[in-house]
Amino acid sequence: MDPEDQLQACLEVFYEEQVEPKVQASKNVLQYMMSHQNLEYLIQHEQFLSTISRILRDEHRKNNELTLNLLCCFYILSNYIDFHPLLGEHQIGNITMMIIEHQIQRFDVRYAELMEKRDQVQPQELRKLNLMIAKQEKIFYVGFTILMNMAEDPIIENKMRKRKIITFLLRMLERNNFYLLIVSLLFLKKMSIVNECKQQIFEEQGIRKLKRFFTADNNVLLQLSLGLMKNLCFDTECRLQMEQYGYIPEIVKLLKVPNFRFLSIIILYQLTLDDKIRFTFGFTDCMNLIIKLILHFPEQHIGKELIALAINLSQNSRNVDHISEPELTQVIQRALQNQDVLLFKFIKGVIENSTNPEVINGAKNFTRHFLKIALTQGKEDDLKYEIIGILSALKLEDMWVKFLNDSLLEFLHNNLASGMIDEDIILETLVLVQQIAHSPKAAEILAKNRILQEISQLYVEKVEDDEFVYQYLLCLNQFLIHKIGIEMILDQDDILESMLRLINDKNPKMRVVVMDVLDILREYDQKLNESIKEAKFYEYNQLWMEHVNEQQYEMIQAGQDLELNDDYGEQGLDPRMWDSDND
Repeated sequence: MDPEDQLQACLEVFYEEQVEPKVQASKNVLQYMMSHQNLEYLIQHEQFLSTISRILRDEHRKNNELTLNLLCCFYILSNYIDFHPLLGEHQIGNITMMIIEHQIQRFDVRYAELMEKRDQVQPQELRKLNLMIAKQEKIFYVGFTILMNMAEDPIIENKMRKRKIITFLLRMLERNNFYLLIVSLLFLKKMSIVNECKQQIFEEQGIRKLKRFFTADNNVLLQLSLGLMKNLCFDTECRLQMEQYGYIPEIVKLLKVPNFRFLSIIILYQLTLDDKIRFTFGFTDCMNLIIKLILHFPEQHIGKELIALAINLSQNSRNVDHISEPELTQVIQRALQNQDVLLFKFIKGVIENSTNPEVINGAKNFTRHFLKIALTQGKEDDLKYEIIGILSALKLEDMWVKFLNDSLLEFLHNNLASGMIDEDIILETLVLVQQIAHSPKAAEILAKNRILQEISQLYVEKVEDDEFVYQYLLCLNQFLIHKIGIEMILDQDDILESMLRLINDKNPKMRVVVMDVLDILREYDQKLNESIKEAKFYEYNQLWMEHVNEQQYEMIQAGQDLELNDDYGEQGLDPRMWDSDND
C-alpha cells in the first residue's frame, strides 16, 4: 500500500470507538514521522495535525501508550522552530500541560491510597505503582521536552509560568529517571532567569531539592544543578537559603574537581557578597583551596572570577586567618612579579583583616618592594591605588621614619594635587598620611615638609565631601595628639568654622572625631572654647524647641490650652546641660 494511503487509513482508525486500534494506528503514524522526508507532507495534510491533536486532548486519560505515541509525534515537530506556530495553532502546549497535570494528580491519588494502608500494602500493589511510575516518567520526559522547545517564545514561556510549570518541574526532581531529571533541570535553569520563576523556586523550596544531586555520584546531574544554582544565587533570599541548607561546604569541595571548578567559583563568589554568609566560609577550607589555585594559576594574571572570590573572602578575618605567613609571602612574590592589580587588592584585604602577627610581619618585610612600585613613574592609577592602600594597612608606626626620604615626600605631595590626580588616590593618600602620622617623629617630618598645610588646603576645597572631611579630621587628630600644627590650624578661621558646624552633623562618627579635634584645640584658644559652647547650646536649644513645638502641636490637635509641661527629665532635654562646659 502507498505510504500516503497508509496514513489515511491510520487517520480513519482514530474515528473508531475502540482504543486498541488507535494505539496501533498511533504507532504507525509515529513510525511514518520518523522519516524526515515525510514531515513536509504531514504538516501540509489537511486532517493530520487536527486529528491527532484532538485525539490527544480527548482521550489521553484512556490509555498511556496512546498518549505517549501521540506526544512523541509532536515531540518530533517541536525540535524544529519553524513548526512551532503550527503547534501553537493546535494548542499543543495547553494539551501537554493538561496531560502532565492529570498524570501528577493520578500519582498523588494512588500514592495517598497506599499510604492509608501502610503495613497492609501488598507486593502486587507496589509493582503496579512502580509500573505506573515508569510509564508516567516517559510521558513526563516527552511532555516537558515539548514544552521546553516551545518555550523559546517568551510569550508561550510566560503562559507556562502562569500555569504552574515551575511547580510541576520541581515535582519531577523527586523522581529517579535519569533523562527526566536532565530535562527538568535544563527547563528549570532556562526558566530561572525570570525573576518571577526564581521567586517561585525559592518559595517552593526548590533549592532544598537540589541537595540530592550533590551526593548522587552523577556528574551530569550535578553539572546541571550547579548551572541552576548559578542563576538562583543572584537573588539574596536564594543565597541565604543555600547557606541555610548547607550548600557551602559541598560547593567548596567541588573546587578540587576541575570539571566543576569554574561554576563553583562563580556560585561561591555570589555567596560571598553577603557579610553574614561570608562568615560561614571561615568554617571551611575554601581560603586554603583558593590560595593554592592562585599560586598555581597558569596565566600571568589571575582569572577575574577566582580573584574576585578571593577578594571577597579577604574581607572577613576568620577567612583570612586560614592563610599562613609562607602562603602570603608566595602570593606577594607572584603579585610583585606580574604586577597584578587585583592580586594586590587581595593582599590589601588580607593585611587589613588578618589577626595573625606572623602574617602581618611577613608582609612588612616587603615594604621596600611596595614603595619601589609606588614611587616608579608611569604606573597605572589602579595599581598605585592598591599599593597606597597596602602601605596604609601595614601600620608601620615608627618604622616610617627611615622610609620618609625625599622621594616618598615628593610622592605624597604629587598625590595630594587636587585637579591633577584621581580623587580616589587623593583620599587613599590622605589615609596613608594619617597612618604615617601615628609616629611622632614621622608626623614632625611631614609637618616640616608642609604636608599638613597641603591637606588642610584640600580640606577647604573639599569641605562638602563627607568622606574626605572625615579622613582629614582623623589625620589632623594624629598631628594634634603630637602637638604638631596647633597654631597653624587656629589661624585658619575657615577650617575652624566648618568644624564648629560639624558638631551638629547627622553622622555620629563625624561628631565624635570633630569633638576629639576641637577638645585639643580649645585648650589653646579661649575664644574657640566659647564658640564650642555656643554651638552646643544651639544644638540643645534646637532639640528643646523641637520638643516644645511638638507638644504645642499635640495640644492644638487635642483642643487644649497651650500650657507647656516641664518634662525635661523624661525627654532627657535639660536646658542647663551645656553648663558642663564651664571649667
